[in-house]
Amino acid sequence: MTPRPAWSGHQVEERTEADRRWESRFSQRHRHGLLRGPKPPTDYTLRWSGPVRGIDGALYHAGEDRTGAPVIFVFSPGHQEVVPASWATDDWAEHRARTDGLFVPLGDWRRTRADYEDLVLAYLIQRPRELADLGRWVPVDTFTTHVRYGIFEAMLALHAEEELATSAAVEQRVRRSTEELSPRLAQLVAETMDTPAYLRRLMVTPSTSIEALDAAVHLVMADWKATRTTSPTDARHQHTGLPDDPTEVNPHLPTQLQDQP
Repeated sequence: MTPRPAWSGHQVEERTEADRRWESRFSQRHRHGLLRGPKPPTDYTLRWSGPVRGIDGALYHAGEDRTGAPVIFVFSPGHQEVVPASWATDDWAEHRARTDGLFVPLGDWRRTRADYEDLVLAYLIQRPRELADLGRWVPVDTFTTHVRYGIFEAMLALHAEEELATSAAVEQRVRRSTEELSPRLAQLVAETMDTPAYLRRLMVTPSTSIEALDAAVHLVMADWKATRTTSPTDARHQHTGLPDDPTEVNPHLPTQLQDQP
């Protein structure tokens, strides 16, 4: 074993295979240009208090644009966006950090990606048997924080094993995958996200079959269109369950996806 250099403050911890899988979760989104960057900071004024970290691990930063209209900055490992709102977004940012109560969308006329992802997962965790349909065409990296990604990944694994993806079973599967991480990364996970609390909130968040399906369609189509815009060639190889030609009917897609422009 190579001696530790005298100047080193600590020994570098060896990365596990679980670490590598964790760190590569959103690599395809990055390759295809799906990590949306916010507009230049000069166009906006952010709260001096800084961002609020949600229980999903994302950062929510309230602010205003140059006209004084409220906006929310959302920073997550797989997506970044600036979303306008009808009222100040400070309370909504704090709302994302709560450990109980249902999730409320930013607004009806403009929602964040987190709102759409919440709707899909809330529907599936409350009705796990519906995973047989949505799980066939929604990619796991559609969910852009480690908490949401991990929950959907656990759901798919349980479904593949013909086990019911209940909230308790999903939480146990996520905990098991976290235990496979190196101690340093596992500690980071514990300090920056709260999967049990997120699952509890999903269980009380209303989501109908129509809302969940529309949200899933919105998410998958938004990624697919963005990928084709940034890299048309690579988009053909991205596994989204969507045809290269939108007019080409795929029998495995719901009707809402078969006639998208």
